[in-house]
Amino acid sequence: MSDRRPHRRDDRGGNSRGRNSRNGTKRSAAATERSDDPALPDDVSAGDLEASVRRDLLSLDKANAESVARHLVMVTRLLEEDPALALEHARAARRRGGRIGLVRETAGIAAYNAGEWQEAVSELRTAKRITGSSALLPLIADSERGLGRADRAIEIARSAEGRALTGEEATEMRIVEAGARIDLGEPEKALVTLQLENLAVGQTGTGPARLFYAYASALLAAGRRADAITWFMNASSADVDDVTDAELRLVELTDPDFDETVAPGSGAEEENPATSEPIATPEPAAASEPTVTSVSAVDAVVAEEEKVREPADDVVADEPVAVAAPEELETATEPQVEPAPEPEAPTVDEIPERDGTEVPKVREPEAGTIMASYEALLLDLDGTVFGGHAPIIGARETLDRAEIPQFFVTNNASRRPTDVADHLNELGFEAGPEQVVTSAQSGAQLLAEHLEPGSRALVVGSEGLAQEVREVGIGVARSADDKPDAVIQGYSAHIGWAELSEAALAIRAGALWVATNIDATLPSERGLLVGNGSLVAAVANATGQTPLVAGKPAAPLMVDAIRRSGVNKPLVVGDRLDTDIEGAHTVGLDSVLVLTGVSTARDLLAAPPEQRPTYVVADLRGLYLSADLVRIAPHDGWQIEIDGDAVSVATTGAPAESLLPALAAAVWASSETIDHGVLTVTGADDTVGALLAQLGLAGVG
Repeated sequence: MSDRRPHRRDDRGGNSRGRNSRNGTKRSAAATERSDDPALPDDVSAGDLEASVRRDLLSLDKANAESVARHLVMVTRLLEEDPALALEHARAARRRGGRIGLVRETAGIAAYNAGEWQEAVSELRTAKRITGSSALLPLIADSERGLGRADRAIEIARSAEGRALTGEEATEMRIVEAGARIDLGEPEKALVTLQLENLAVGQTGTGPARLFYAYASALLAAGRRADAITWFMNASSADVDDVTDAELRLVELTDPDFDETVAPGSGAEEENPATSEPIATPEPAAASEPTVTSVSAVDAVVAEEEKVREPADDVVADEPVAVAAPEELETATEPQVEPAPEPEAPTVDEIPERDGTEVPKVREPEAGTIMASYEALLLDLDGTVFGGHAPIIGARETLDRAEIPQFFVTNNASRRPTDVADHLNELGFEAGPEQVVTSAQSGAQLLAEHLEPGSRALVVGSEGLAQEVREVGIGVARSADDKPDAVIQGYSAHIGWAELSEAALAIRAGALWVATNIDATLPSERGLLVGNGSLVAAVANATGQTPLVAGKPAAPLMVDAIRRSGVNKPLVVGDRLDTDIEGAHTVGLDSVLVLTGVSTARDLLAAPPEQRPTYVVADLRGLYLSADLVRIAPHDGWQIEIDGDAVSVATTGAPAESLLPALAAAVWASSETIDHGVLTVTGADDTVGALLAQLGLAGVG
């Protein structure tokens, strides 16, 4: 962090409002230039500013406006190449136009770029008060970090105003909050914060590049060097505008002599306020037109800020306004909602395998198998381990013989971990509640991350979800009339119009909205039923709002599962491309698609990049196959030709298990030219045709 202090303002030559203090007459243009002002080159013209910026200066007299405009042009020119001189020009503009919001904003940005954090905080707060815009909050928060006040940066990010930011400003605020978490030695919380953003690889531009860079920095701070290298590579690929030093970081990280104690996030740097890449500095001259404010209001703000315009070394910026936490609701008086009764499950001896076939013995993991390549399994439940009240073929034997830890990760928020573990045990599996990670738990943790202790949340869901909320210190409300601070919505068979309407009323009143998951459907033995995502969509349609999501494919549930596993290399196993597999992509894990649930082989062929698994197998027994055999990649022995929307497959005797991995790899490589709505797949002979038929692909169109 820089130890430079703001230059003291020299008040010789009168006040900063461009008028003679004795007779009140306007000075000439020449008189407005002070001896301590930086020189203005002859080629600098006020016309170089955008018209919208020049309009902001119309309240100044013509000569003064000309001088201010020329100094602003110089700030824009020098902001990157000579931050100290840019700041001098910004100060000169401020002395003449201190009542103009854009001028104060420019001064704050210049101070930020020059590492003058106290001055940046003062100027940016003043600009915010004049314009009424919250867009400067990320810069203010990051400047607080520069002053060593990471806790204040987090307070700003978590304030109601900080949470109300949208678009790029919201992303920048999360980057700052993550950096502050790293400052406080909380890299795991930094990762969770960033995982609320869109981390889908393949994006390009300044925003994705900076987000990926910040995520890589958080991974490095968490000790996950290999993952950090991957995300610095993603940042480098996205950085088409060269706004980060991701390529340099990659060189350092791949150098065997690299010292991690000087890595971003280690706290060893002295010149940067943030452990992650500093937030993008907006171009002052391109700023949007500020909110119109009355002259009297501006004068009051300027008068209030005169004494902090050039802050002294020991001046402390205004404290962020703390929002008083509502009184804690006494849970003893809360209405209790009984969970939906579960149909009585048959005993283990009565449970048939799904297709009635005999299950072969599962081998111990051998070197090179999927099972032997990872340290833990993060398993989906419905459609992967069981279907309703019957285990899926081979699931019991596979998991019983597995030598690595197993964790059951479910989007279903209607039951508590003890209930889920009991159900698994009834089906013949061995599971304890500590192995179960639910979206209800992750949703409650999201509330705890965003609300003060003692806040209240309207629970739209089961009593199990309500209990998870209570256990993180949040009171439970059941009506919008209770003025809850948040709404958390999870699946329950008893949710109807009344409950959804209460949620809509609370959200419209400003409550934070968290959805445990957004699965549109819910698997059952009868078929796909209406899922929580469909109910969430109804509330979204009624409110025009979008919730924070805890469950797959969003990051919170996946991060909780990784943390619970305690390993560095877990494997995600699931049956849904849009939740399980995309969730694995969100947190950078390998994944296996099993074809025993929702997603089909044809769905796999049409999968977008963020929903493409590492492996594909028929069922859980495939975890004991060679990883190379079922990895989605080209495979020797399969000849796949693609002509428009027609795919033909031939073989020279390749293993059947590698057909779909090879086919998916070939189709994905040609995905830009294929219309999956009319795609046909045919076999060159009866043998291949039969294999395709088993996959539901033969002659598909």
